Amino acid sequence: MWRFLIPFILSGSSLLAAEPVFDAIDYADPEKYLTAPASLGDQAMIKVQALKLKADTDQKTVSNVLDWMNASLKYQADLAYQWRNYDTVIGDGCYGGCADYAIACGVLLKSAGIPTVWVKTMDVPWIWTLKRGDAFQTWSGHVFLEVYLDGKWVLLDPGAKRVYLNYSPETRILPGNRFAYHKGNDPKTMIMSLQWEDWKLQTRAYFSKLDPRLLPVDTVASVVLGKTCFVIGNSPYYQRLTQLAQQQGLTVAKSFNTGYDTYLPLAKGHILYIATHEGQPTVPIATLEKYFPNASAGIKPGRITIEGTEILFIEFPREVSINEKRNQLQQERKQLEQRKAKLLAK
Repeated sequence: MWRFLIPFILSGSSLLAAEPVFDAIDYADPEKYLTAPASLGDQAMIKVQALKLKADTDQKTVSNVLDWMNASLKYQADLAYQWRNYDTVIGDGCYGGCADYAIACGVLLKSAGIPTVWVKTMDVPWIWTLKRGDAFQTWSGHVFLEVYLDGKWVLLDPGAKRVYLNYSPETRILPGNRFAYHKGNDPKTMIMSLQWEDWKLQTRAYFSKLDPRLLPVDTVASVVLGKTCFVIGNSPYYQRLTQLAQQQGLTVAKSFNTGYDTYLPLAKGHILYIATHEGQPTVPIATLEKYFPNASAGIKPGRITIEGTEILFIEFPREVSINEKRNQLQQERKQLEQRKAKLLAK
């Protein structure tokens, strides 16, 4: 088994981090994954707590560990960007994200006699965004555990408290459309998101050169051939227009009630369904006619074609929303209280 070492130099210090390796686990020998590195916490303290949670069956042991963690820890988002092991997590009584939660869970399971491996993943849409060169604001991934239960390896999502029993360790696409890319027995040397700057460098480097043939199809980089339909309306009317378009055999490319300057240009040359109420379209007429001059002439007849774009205006009687009903009731209640106050004042 081969692997690289990539140097990262941050703030004047040097940290050697193993490049992510997916197939380094010896699944034929589960006992290799019963021991956790000392960097993950005080082994004696972990063992004491783990033995309290150990049950007659592996699955019950996992359940006990997750229940205990859920009862003992609170979520605190600002802790997600600094290294934290079992001692820190339990001592603080809180976790910052999936990484430190998985570390604490993993060491407890190991000490309770359940072989455990950490699995790093990144969301497939995020990977494609990076590979397309598009800008992104967040880094989106997750940490799972592989655990050896009742004689076979299964997948555990600790935060979701869910075990996936029909699982093969060779699987790359995990629940939530996440791509598994790094497995190991030492989260600290693997580089978790808790080691924020190092992790970002490692993650970008790995996925920038990842063979795209390993990924599911990029659904964003797609083009619908032929005429498609765009829908403008508020809820629940856009749902009705969408259903109507689909009944006509049309593919609805986008439904919207904001972002007109973005989506109206995309509707040119296609079909545009617009909900109206008492003759007033959802989109402001001035905005609509900026892209489709004289479009308002089609409101009364219900249809107009402008430069190859077929626009249909669909009239709906305006329904009172739940919020509007609530506001009406509150107003009526207020008026009633005011009348009572006047009567009592006489």
